[in-house]
Amino acid sequence: MTLPRIPKPLLAWAITLVALGAIAAALWAVAPGYATVRAGRADAGYLESGDCRKCHETNYASWHATFHRTMTQEAGPESILGDFERENTLTYQGVRAEMVRENGAHWMTFTGVDGKTQQHEIVRTVGSRRIQQYLTKTGDTWSRLPVAYDLVQRRWMHLNGSFFYPDGSPYTQHVAEWNVNCVFCHNVKAQPGLNWDNRTWKTEVAELGIACGACHGPAGEHAQRALSPVTRYRWNLKEQIAPARLVTNPKKLDSDRAAMVCGHCHGQRIPEPPQRIRPMMSVGDPYDAGENLHEFYKPVQREDKVESAEGPHGEKVSFSFATRFWPDGSPRLTAYEYQGMTRSKCFTAGKPGNRITCISCHSMHGGDPRGQLTEKMKTNAACNQCHEQFAKPAQLVEHTKHSAESSGSLCYNCHMPKIVYGIMAAHRTHDITNPRPEETVRFGKPNACNQCHLDWSANRAVAETKRLWPDAYKGSAPGDQRFDEPEGQRSLFSGDAVMRALTAAAMTPATNATGPLLLEAMQDTYPIVRYFAANALAAQRPGLRKPDYLAPARVREATLQTWYPLWPAELRQVAREARERLSAQRSETDVEVGE
Repeated sequence: MTLPRIPKPLLAWAITLVALGAIAAALWAVAPGYATVRAGRADAGYLESGDCRKCHETNYASWHATFHRTMTQEAGPESILGDFERENTLTYQGVRAEMVRENGAHWMTFTGVDGKTQQHEIVRTVGSRRIQQYLTKTGDTWSRLPVAYDLVQRRWMHLNGSFFYPDGSPYTQHVAEWNVNCVFCHNVKAQPGLNWDNRTWKTEVAELGIACGACHGPAGEHAQRALSPVTRYRWNLKEQIAPARLVTNPKKLDSDRAAMVCGHCHGQRIPEPPQRIRPMMSVGDPYDAGENLHEFYKPVQREDKVESAEGPHGEKVSFSFATRFWPDGSPRLTAYEYQGMTRSKCFTAGKPGNRITCISCHSMHGGDPRGQLTEKMKTNAACNQCHEQFAKPAQLVEHTKHSAESSGSLCYNCHMPKIVYGIMAAHRTHDITNPRPEETVRFGKPNACNQCHLDWSANRAVAETKRLWPDAYKGSAPGDQRFDEPEGQRSLFSGDAVMRALTAAAMTPATNATGPLLLEAMQDTYPIVRYFAANALAAQRPGLRKPDYLAPARVREATLQTWYPLWPAELRQVAREARERLSAQRSETDVEVGE
């Protein structure tokens, strides 16, 4: 019996299928094991950004351009932005710091007033936008060094100049252990690895910097499924019965959960309950993007305190967050944007899960990396998404009582004024409110009206709001005679250090009226206040030598001698008398920025 021959075309197809099957089997055998990456660890399933790039090139490129990516980096020629070759020394409080590059490594050497030296190798960097801080490693501990590089002013600075502490604060005041705190927000999936018994560390992260996993969570199973071209094809067709993608997309979360993704870092928090601190410090951060952040953490508020008999080094911990907020509970430091937004009426009046959220305005894969806002979202278009009634010029002018093209008709200026400090800059609050000058009277808090009308008193601003919007402000009450003073000079000299710094920032650039006041602010005992005052002066007169806010008083005064003749002596005398009179009303409070 003779078997029938298989037609040649069919035979060819059969051979091809067998070959393809063999190739597929071979490829599957050597395919990456994404699903089991980091199995058994706190960061199980977390991929690195390079893994995501293989399929998401466009999103990778837009993320790569952000400052999130460069938040924490291994030290090297590409990551280190400070000047280690020319202007590479800083003398502060008699201690000389010298930054050099030798044998492929970067070093910071400190020579004290006693002539003794300490040398530290820089192994990691933190930050790449406004200032860059440097980490050294001793044993199992990474520590932040006290000298940083100001990327805006292009100079070395001591960290005492970035925090709210006065002249004479200890030189090592802001040396900090990276393992204890910084690791949680400046990286993906922190695992401090603290051994509570012997107080040693074995710190790891899924990836340095703020990368894909911070917003999208563990994507190992997703990437494993994506190895199948059939699965990818079904995803692209958006089949209802296609395999689940198993990755978090903040745009597809409800609005509250989406805000929590950002609030995980942009909303400083404490463990909930407090006892959870032990496994967090030993095993790692339990939160994954997409989960309910409040199941693990409580975003801190003004009334919160941390009390513990056993800190990471066995020390007693007692700390209040009160000074990081204005007396009415509104945040006055960055890293509390989540608290600001969630206390705003824009949030509280909305429907849970379907209300304002961070990505209502910000875009993580588009826009200006300096704030992650598109050009459109820098305009009133952001607010007009909900308040479309003010999109037309006539209605806008009726609402603001300012011309449509003026700064007084930019929604942000009135409803999100720059009354928050963070990393050498004044920022917009995310506590979205109506401008209320009486808050200056009641809470010692800057108000939106006097941010522009610095020559007005707070009491005048109260009166003007009542005149222009009688129904909305009929209950507003003026303050006592202290608030008859022009608010610019009152807050520049009598407010606490945060208020004084923000006022100097609001005076940038200096004018003929504010220049003498800013010259007097250069006598402030807080370096950070002098920083903003010097910047405001230099913005008006860039050709003059800028006063050095960190220099000793005699050196600053020598520089200021070249500035004094620019203003009439009588104006400078009035400013000096105002400083002396108003400074007596001050109540100083040191503020730990805690970023």
